[in-house]
Amino acid sequence: MKKRYIALIFIILPLVAFKFPSDTTLSTTPTFDIDGKSLTISKGCTLCHHPVKKIVGPSFKDISKKYNGDVNRILNFFEGKSKPIVHPEEFQYMKPVLNQLKHASKEEREAIAKYIAGLK
Repeated sequence: MKKRYIALIFIILPLVAFKFPSDTTLSTTPTFDIDGKSLTISKGCTLCHHPVKKIVGPSFKDISKKYNGDVNRILNFFEGKSKPIVHPEEFQYMKPVLNQLKHASKEEREAIAKYIAGLK
């Protein structure tokens, strides 16, 4: 009988001692970080671009240097608000992928731009 009481104490005591903070709010919207690196793969960017070396297109690192690591300038390019500054003569080959990127969410475009900008 004593063993049951002892076991019960070890089960109930932690539950009684645990208290939720008074300002606890539960969110119905899940939050998560969007991984820019993974998005460059899933959106087709890595078919022509590599993080640090030139393949078909310039490396993300070279792109970041040309845009001075400025996320907003890269975003403006993604959204068609500015002209390409890295190999503009090759822009015609990138148009199909860029058009697909325009249909991505703003958060996805931002994540990709932040990833590229961070490769200085």
